[in-house]
Amino acid sequence: MNLDIQGAMKRFSGAIIKPVMFLAVAGILLAVSVILKMEGMPAPVVMLGQLIYTCVNSGVVGNLGLIFCIGLTCALAKKRAGDAAVIAASTFLVFLYANNAWLTNNNMLIDPAGGLYGTGQGVVLGIQVVDMGVFIGIILGCLNGWVFNKFCDTKFPEVFSTYGGTKFVFLIAIFIAGVLGVVMCYVWPVVNGWINGLQDFMYGTGYAGQFVYGFLNKLLIPTGMHHLLWMPFMHSAVGGTAQIAGEAYAGSYNIFMAELGNASAITAMDPSIRFSLLGFGKWFGTVGTVLAFISVAKPQHRAQVRAMLVPAALVAILAGITEPFEFMYLWASPILFVVNAALDGLFQCILFASGFHALLTGFIETVPGLIALPAELSQWFMVIPVGAVAIVAWFLVFRFLILKLNLVTPGREDDDELLDEADDPSSAALASGISPESVQVIIDGLGGAANIKSVMNCFTRLRVDVEDMSLVDEDKINEYKNSGIVHGGPNNIQIVIGLKVQDVTEAVKAALGIKDE
Repeated sequence: MNLDIQGAMKRFSGAIIKPVMFLAVAGILLAVSVILKMEGMPAPVVMLGQLIYTCVNSGVVGNLGLIFCIGLTCALAKKRAGDAAVIAASTFLVFLYANNAWLTNNNMLIDPAGGLYGTGQGVVLGIQVVDMGVFIGIILGCLNGWVFNKFCDTKFPEVFSTYGGTKFVFLIAIFIAGVLGVVMCYVWPVVNGWINGLQDFMYGTGYAGQFVYGFLNKLLIPTGMHHLLWMPFMHSAVGGTAQIAGEAYAGSYNIFMAELGNASAITAMDPSIRFSLLGFGKWFGTVGTVLAFISVAKPQHRAQVRAMLVPAALVAILAGITEPFEFMYLWASPILFVVNAALDGLFQCILFASGFHALLTGFIETVPGLIALPAELSQWFMVIPVGAVAIVAWFLVFRFLILKLNLVTPGREDDDELLDEADDPSSAALASGISPESVQVIIDGLGGAANIKSVMNCFTRLRVDVEDMSLVDEDKINEYKNSGIVHGGPNNIQIVIGLKVQDVTEAVKAALGIKDE
């Protein structure tokens, strides 16, 4: 049972990242729209900026529950993604109307005249319901995915065959959504009290709570479960709530985006921004560790170590993808891995204490926001001195540990052979392209097509459920360049590919004949 739960959590972790990946694009659009609205811009440009901001903020960020519901349902559904999307949207609407009808008929609806902020209720798609935020999308998405996979192949006698398959799923799913809408009228106020308690704990413990948050985010990366930690803080009431320009927002990321569009009307950034500093270590920690690795490499290997690690560092800084480095730390020594996590949590606290208050993820996503915010609000300039200290700290600590413990890091192998980038798991040249031969290597390594049950991916990993784990040949898989192989459960294997993982996933699915209908 525990193994089944672990497998389910792994699948959830991989699925939930699907809708989150689109939010990075939304964030860039919001930041750009704010720049377009800045004082001194021509009137048509300001109008364009306002249009973009309103559409993205209200249409996307303001409806994360719906987006997560559809995204999770489609990601969890093993086939017929189009039918899954229709079911997801329908169940979301059914939940809203069922919830509103029950609140109305039982005199539980709060008068919105005085505002709904802090009342436990809110307005979603114009309908007043219990304020579950993004959680309703997550709950419905998981339920929809489970029901879909269980009943999508159900067949009835010929006279009723029209109502089989995904139509039967639709019937079950909307019934569950309606019942859930009623149940949550009573359950969610209790859960909301627990969420408020967690908020009080995280804010009440100050920098200790922030350190634990940053530390655990890094520590959980090899398991793929770190998404389950940062996502609620970034996109739900767990990370804080705020009222900005008369609208209620929940989650560190959502609050920041609302502040970004109302920078002229606020005097200080909300303290929830402390949960959106996860990119600091990706920038400066990566630079420090790369310099340390180069400095301790054997002289004859340093040029190749630079060629191998510098491109990977650029990816980490620009896009915020650091998994190849985390696995390299772990393979070299668990001590390096834990120390990296501790330094990351520590410097997030130092950065927040210095006055820096802005979203910090990948460079591409972060910079437009820093340009759009007034310097007196973001204190963006503080990232420079704190970052410089961080680079030195990571460099000195990693160099000391590598030399003291005589760790085998890139360029320090016992033999005198030149490093082969293709054989090094930390290679930056991950999945630069995939040929039919490479696809077949992966499939053969997974035990053949007959052994593969399902294929999906997250940011950087190909996640595969197999029938028989004993048929998996990791040596065969490693003939294709990757950053590591992780066992996610009794029948789940994850291949760390890198930024091209989506292309690899689609190529493998095409070779297996798996279609997202």
